[in-house]
Amino acid sequence: MERLALELVDSGLMMVSPTGSVSAPSSGLAIVDGDTLHVGFDAARNARLKPRRLHSRFWEILSKAPLARPFPTHLRTADLAHAHLQAVWEAAGRNAAEVIVAVPGLYTHEQLRLLLGIANACSMPVRGLVDVAVAAAADRPTRPRCLHLDLHLHRAVLTGIEHGSEVVRGAVEGEPRVGLIGLYDTWARMLAATFVRTTRFDPLHQAATEQILYLQLSDHLAALVEVESTPVVIPSGGHRHTVELEHRDVVEAARPAYEILSAWIRDWSESEEATLLVSNRIAALPGLVAHLRQTTDLEVIALHPAAVGGAVLHHADRIRSTDAALPFVTRLPGYDATPPSPVTVAVQPPADAATRIDSPPHLVVE
Repeated sequence: MERLALELVDSGLMMVSPTGSVSAPSSGLAIVDGDTLHVGFDAARNARLKPRRLHSRFWEILSKAPLARPFPTHLRTADLAHAHLQAVWEAAGRNAAEVIVAVPGLYTHEQLRLLLGIANACSMPVRGLVDVAVAAAADRPTRPRCLHLDLHLHRAVLTGIEHGSEVVRGAVEGEPRVGLIGLYDTWARMLAATFVRTTRFDPLHQAATEQILYLQLSDHLAALVEVESTPVVIPSGGHRHTVELEHRDVVEAARPAYEILSAWIRDWSESEEATLLVSNRIAALPGLVAHLRQTTDLEVIALHPAAVGGAVLHHADRIRSTDAALPFVTRLPGYDATPPSPVTVAVQPPADAATRIDSPPHLVVE
């Protein structure tokens, strides 16, 4: 029996073990198809085939309010989050003795309470809550002024951190003009235009080939972080259509989004000497780290996928609690620092969580 860390960011929920192993990121996607609910990986594999049945904001707007049309009104975003968290838990951690959860700073107190209720309904033994950005900065040598940048499905999130004897969270802000889904749409259109120009084949013309293009994108982007070009092959109609995807074209297509991020960060840093910590989700996008280094004059540090989870587990004894009302930890020891001062913000799950958060029984979760 072991303790696990869960990094709960909707662009890829990840479990991290004490040995540093990281589960495959599971995107916060859900497809409601009649009485069947697909979540995470299964939803991603069908997202372009059934776009009107796709919900991708349930973690962002987590609540108990009914879903809007065209989704069934007896479902809530909490139900979709429950199904997704259950799938992640069963796939990567259901034998763990306890879980410490790192969550984005934009969650409200009520959303944190609802999250604990959902975890209870999944029989997930959550014993602590900590801010993602604070965990990312803990035990890491940075300048006294520090920023943490992350990328969610529909927004970027920037968190201010004071880094001294303690890592203390400051202001948190979301930027809705830049999100992972929007960037993928931009790159999919650019890649489709390359196919049309080179081969006269349009992969966006049919849902099946559009789905293949989107499923391949993450691997191609990861390759372009290291190399200047990579081949893209899409089979259709008995043919294998091939183009070369260029690093410079990917960066150029995303330049407007990259400029929004760098301008936003410059406004926050106010010409101060500061460290910018960027999540592995940011680091996985071709050219973005280089762009931020060139345009912000900050010390930019790209984080490993296990950075947050590893820090959570290292400080678990300071984060965890056996109380029903869990403290939401927004400060941890700094680099080579003394233990943190007490945390006073407590989060209590709803008393009726176990009976009200469960997914409707007639839905089959696959």
